[in-house]
Amino acid sequence: MRAPKLVDGDLVFENNEWIFVEGDEELAQSVEDVLQTRKGEFFLEAEHGISYDHLLGKRADQAEARDDIIEAISQENRIQSVTDVRIIDDKGKRNRSVSLALEKEDGTKIVLREVPVNAG
Repeated sequence: MRAPKLVDGDLVFENNEWIFVEGDEELAQSVEDVLQTRKGEFFLEAEHGISYDHLLGKRADQAEARDDIIEAISQENRIQSVTDVRIIDDKGKRNRSVSLALEKEDGTKIVLREVPVNAG
């Protein structure tokens, strides 16, 4: 697939032209979008995104958060399985991110490093 490139949720332009991504870069961007959208936030697709209930806050539960991450990524049909999930905390900056190892439907691997999930 081909999609407009996004950086921090903003469209990227160069010389007044949209920049597009495709292949693994587009797939990674799609997965990041799912993980950075609170479920129910996108009014056109209420099931798009992830529940942050277990991922963020004082009652965050890493085992439940891992399950929520895998469930959210299952919205992307081109991902066959999630082979690794690592939740990374930067307590000084009060940031949380996730690193992922994914298997695509063709059996090849894709790795996403430190995707921010701060619901902000």
